[in-house]
Amino acid sequence: MCGILAGFTTKGRAAQRFSPLIKKLEHRGPDAKDGFSGFNDNLFLAHTRLKILDLSDHANQPLKSPCGRYTLIYNGEIYNYIELRNKLSKYWEWKTNSDTEVILAAWTIWGANSLHQLNGMFAFAIFDSRLKKITLVRDRFGIKPLYYSKNADGWIIASEIQPILSFYNQRNEANKSAIRTYLEKGLYDHSKNTFFSNVYSLEPGSLINIDLVKSTWEFGKWYNLVSNITDLSSVDIEDIEYEAENLINNAIKSHLIADVDVGLNVSGGVDSSMLVEVAKSEINVLHLFNQDYENYSELNWVNKIAAAGKLHVISLDHQKIKEWIDSTVQVQAEPFGGVTVCGYNELYRRAEENNITVLLDGNGVDEIFLGYKKYHDLYVQSANNKMESVSRAVDFQTFWGTKPAPTKKESSIDGTWGLRENVISKKILDSELIINKISDFDDPVRNVAAEDLLYNKIPRGLRFNDRVSMAHSRELRVPFLDHNLVEFAFGIPINKLINHQGTKSIFRKILSKKAPKSIAYATKRSVQSPQREWFSSHWKKMLESIVFSESFIDRNWVDTDKARIAYQDYLSGNNSNSFFLWQWFNLELWAREYLD
Repeated sequence: MCGILAGFTTKGRAAQRFSPLIKKLEHRGPDAKDGFSGFNDNLFLAHTRLKILDLSDHANQPLKSPCGRYTLIYNGEIYNYIELRNKLSKYWEWKTNSDTEVILAAWTIWGANSLHQLNGMFAFAIFDSRLKKITLVRDRFGIKPLYYSKNADGWIIASEIQPILSFYNQRNEANKSAIRTYLEKGLYDHSKNTFFSNVYSLEPGSLINIDLVKSTWEFGKWYNLVSNITDLSSVDIEDIEYEAENLINNAIKSHLIADVDVGLNVSGGVDSSMLVEVAKSEINVLHLFNQDYENYSELNWVNKIAAAGKLHVISLDHQKIKEWIDSTVQVQAEPFGGVTVCGYNELYRRAEENNITVLLDGNGVDEIFLGYKKYHDLYVQSANNKMESVSRAVDFQTFWGTKPAPTKKESSIDGTWGLRENVISKKILDSELIINKISDFDDPVRNVAAEDLLYNKIPRGLRFNDRVSMAHSRELRVPFLDHNLVEFAFGIPINKLINHQGTKSIFRKILSKKAPKSIAYATKRSVQSPQREWFSSHWKKMLESIVFSESFIDRNWVDTDKARIAYQDYLSGNNSNSFFLWQWFNLELWAREYLD
């Protein structure tokens, strides 16, 4: 994991203009930093390195091909790099043992077709000095970030937004469409748009070819999930389970490869349990890290799997989280999800104290194996006839203990409603909504799950996790987003995943071979922190001082009178979900940090 930055200017002296910005990315790569100037000093490429594979300085970047044609800056990890290295060895004389050189060799020999060979998380820029072009690439699911901005004089790209804002050295302008979509739909990080009007995110599975002579940008999509899904409609369930288990095991084991120590972020859930059960045979001392909140503790569940390793419990309260709010706002550079994002600072600091550089977590399982209760609800609703509907409803009640109840698409995971659309100001409502909709699947359950994976849920979580882990120079990996596993899981017939054994039933069955059935078949526990209680108690004064401040009122993003009514309603007991309060609170803190 590293930081990359590149800039182009028509006015020359690119190294002088862009090199000071490297400092903004040093936390992403504290072990080495360097830059490259080319194209008559109109182009500058820079890299900050966190050493994970091949700890020698020979693997530092920018890395240039032996022929001198290509120069690469890259952030990420390629998990099949040894396999690719073996394929490429007859064409290439290796100088390092790094996955960076494997990408460089693959691009030199195979060109853009090499992207389909890569299994990993990555964002990179590669300069072709012969064609005078630079190509920007982002991995299939956007695990690794890459931002860009351009104006009449040139352009800049970076792993984070802050260097881009610093380069322009002017007052930042909010993207009102992003604000409206966030407040009205609860969506963010779901498109190329950021909360800044002239800063964009390279979309997952995409690339940009930039012609430095013609100053043209050619956007392209190099990966599409739907066209890569495995057809399992006629495959026996035993064979599906066998292959799913192999893919799960391989994904986790491949993500443990490193020349530094590796640990796991864990809750007491099914997904974390699978990580632990597979990893414990691969790592001698398995460090497990858990955020723990009073009255929301999962330690009873965590302790059932923690015997396999050394458990670090990070106990958090309202005061500790409050201490991290301002720095988290600065690090994230855009609104983020809430209390638990702040809490990860304590977790990664503990990892650093224990010399754990790489951590894995369980993101993605619920989206690809259909784990959420809302998917089961929708499965019941989408039955083809009454008999089928009744049968599915019985299965639902058998597992969840309640009757199915339709929920809004934008509802939280626990089914509660966290938005207050009626409070949005006319000024913001005049901006366009930014919406992505998937209809590639015959079944509405798969369409919603694909939207969660590609747009609505996973992308924002990846951004939260990337920023907070890298703020502490830790690398976070997400093995369940291994593209081979994702493509296979999306091909599993839905009735094999949702039934009387609940959601993600195949995943649960595989886990039941490794862990107690009480863990494997436990229902999902959605609420993770006491944020909603704190807003009406410990944080009440702080919240009011922010969301009813003169500065927030003057921004006119929400109707203040309606906001006060919604807030009083919350204090009166309609407090099952505090996300709308967090939105206002977070937006104002973000605006003070980046707009004022």
